[in-house]
Amino acid sequence: MRYRFPGLLRDKTAAGTVRWRVRVEGLPNKKVRIFCGPGEPGFEMQYCAARASHSVEVVKPVCPQKGTLDELCDKFLEWMQVQVEGKNLSPLTLSGRRTGLTQAREVKDPDGDRMGSLSADMPEDAFIHIYDSFGSRTGAAETSLKALRAAYKWGQDRGFPKNSAVLRVKSTHRSKGGATPWSSADAIKFLKYHGPGTMARLWFCLAYATHGRIGDAPTLGPSNEFVHDGKRHLEWQPRKKGSAYVSFPFDGALAEELENHPKRETYLATDYGRPFASSGSLDNRVRKWIIAAGLCVEATATDGSLVYEGTGKRKVVKKLATRSQHGIRKGVAELMAENGATEYELMASFGWTDARTAAIYTKKFQRRGAATAASNRILTAQGGPRTKRRGPQGHENTRKIKEKSMVWQPVGESNPSSQVENLVS
Repeated sequence: MRYRFPGLLRDKTAAGTVRWRVRVEGLPNKKVRIFCGPGEPGFEMQYCAARASHSVEVVKPVCPQKGTLDELCDKFLEWMQVQVEGKNLSPLTLSGRRTGLTQAREVKDPDGDRMGSLSADMPEDAFIHIYDSFGSRTGAAETSLKALRAAYKWGQDRGFPKNSAVLRVKSTHRSKGGATPWSSADAIKFLKYHGPGTMARLWFCLAYATHGRIGDAPTLGPSNEFVHDGKRHLEWQPRKKGSAYVSFPFDGALAEELENHPKRETYLATDYGRPFASSGSLDNRVRKWIIAAGLCVEATATDGSLVYEGTGKRKVVKKLATRSQHGIRKGVAELMAENGATEYELMASFGWTDARTAAIYTKKFQRRGAATAASNRILTAQGGPRTKRRGPQGHENTRKIKEKSMVWQPVGESNPSSQVENLVS
C-alpha cells in the first residue's frame, strides 16, 4: 500500500499487530517507531518528529480537528456523560453509543484514512461504507448506525451538518431471536458442575428466582428483602428506564442456597468477597461459569478456522458461551406463558409496562393452543356420524356457524369482561 508520506513504513508483528515506523531523513537505515497511522489523531506530529530523528515517547491523542467526525463524536459523548451524571440518561445507553461511535470512527476509507479524521459532512456513500465494513455482523453494524444517527441529530443544532445523509441509510439487520432460552437439560448440567455453596450456583438461583436483567443482579441484597402478610418478598426498581417496580415472594431454592453463604451487602460477590463493580464485570464472570459447565462452542473465524487465545504452551482454542442470564429470563417467560400466564401477570413479574412485550410470549402459545383445538375439531368431525348426504353443508348449518361466529369474543382482547378478569387475577 502506498502513502503520501516519504519514509513511512507499515508492517505487522508476529502477533499480527500493525506497526508504523518512519525512516529518519538522511539516514535510511535508522527508523523511529510511531504509534498511529495516516488519518489518525496526532499522526502528523509524530511523523514529523520521527523524520527529524526525535523519539516519540508520549502517545496521547491530540484534540481532533474542527469539523471532523472525531470532534462530533467526542462532543456528543461528553454531553452524554454529563447527562448520565445528572441521572437523565442510562449508563448503558452511553456505553452502547460509545462502542458504536468508536467502531465507526476506526473504519478506514479506500485511501487508508480513518473515517473519524474526515469531515463530518459526509455523503451517503461514506456511511454505507462504514455499515458494510462490518460484513456479516449486522447487529454490530446497526449499533454503530444508531450511534451515528443519535450523534448527528444532537449535533445539527450545535454547528454540525443538518439533515445528515446518515439519517437516510437503512439497516439490513434482522433479529436472530436474541438470547437462547435455557432448557431443563441446560440447568441440570450447570447445577451438576457448580455444586452448593459456589457463587455460580447462587447466581443461577438468583437469576432464576428473580428472572431479572443482569444489570440489576450486582446490587440485589438483604436490603431488598421485605415481609408482607408474614411472607418474605424480594423487591427492587429495575435500572432500565421505563420499567415498573417488581415484587414477588422469595423463592425456596434461592433461600436454601443463601444458607450456604455468609451474609453480605449484596448476594453476589467476587472471589475477594466484594460486590461486583458493574454488570459488565458480573457478565464476564457469568460467561466463565457457563463455559466451565460445558455450555459453549469453539470460536471460529470468518474463514472457518479456529480462533486461539494465549501464547506458547498456554495457547488454547477460544470458547464462547452459548447461554446467558437473559436466556434464563426468556426461558422463564416462555414457561409461564406455556402454563397459562396472562399478559398482565407477565408484566407484573418482569417489570414490563407495555403489553406488547408480554404478548410476544403469550401469542406463541395461544396460537399453538388454537391450532390444537382446531385439529381436534377436524378429528371429531371426521370420526362423528355421517348422514347420507356427503356434499357441502346445507344452508341452515352454514347460517348457524355464521351466527355463532358473530357473538364470539376473543378472550383478553375485545371482551371487556375478560380484561377485567385478567386484571383482577
